[in-house]
Amino acid sequence: MISVIIPTYNEKKNISKIIKKLQQEKKISEIIFVDDNSTDGTFLELKKFATNKKIKVFLRNFGRRDLSKSVLFGVGKSKNNLILVMDCDLQHNPKYIKKMYKIITTKYTDIVIASRFAGKSFEGNLGFFRSLISNFAITSINLLFGKKSYDPLSGFFICKKQIITKYNGQFFKKGYKILFDIIYNGKKDLKIKHLKIFFNKRRYGNSKFNLKVVMLFIAQIIHTLIVVKKIK
Repeated sequence: MISVIIPTYNEKKNISKIIKKLQQEKKISEIIFVDDNSTDGTFLELKKFATNKKIKVFLRNFGRRDLSKSVLFGVGKSKNNLILVMDCDLQHNPKYIKKMYKIITTKYTDIVIASRFAGKSFEGNLGFFRSLISNFAITSINLLFGKKSYDPLSGFFICKKQIITKYNGQFFKKGYKILFDIIYNGKKDLKIKHLKIFFNKRRYGNSKFNLKVVMLFIAQIIHTLIVVKKIK
């Protein structure tokens, strides 16, 4: 069974919609929301669904807002050996979860990444500017660390819980690219598969992409270059 981890920040209008879609997936036994102290009433909206046994709601109101910390917090509260991480904004379509589950349970693999690109350099609903930045970042990552994934910056993936819990002592544990931590700062011989997805257009709320996200990712790359390479 799958534990779904969804970090949230100002996603009030998307809560009921994503819960409705995820409840249709039989392989999901728990949906864990970790709210990063939203200012739009997201946590209060989440609490309306907390009576559902499948749904767990947590408020992370200590320290700075941080997606990676929220995901790791959610993993610590999960009970299953399979973890699925996704955004709350519905750009990650839950319809792909069945295929992702099938791949990770029938093929020898540690992680299945839902890739926005998988060989293509531009994804329409990601936007030209975001696609350009993402592809520049991915090309840089491949040059620095070697190519392990088409989309090491994806926020939509399913993996074995152990590859997070066993290796998170080496993770950067900050910022918005937890998948990068798992791939490059964790298990060395990670078995990776990909599933090409169509990236939906956001209907409600705003993108969290900004200069702070970029600066934290640069710091994460430096961490990987200096700290983790010494360990390995």
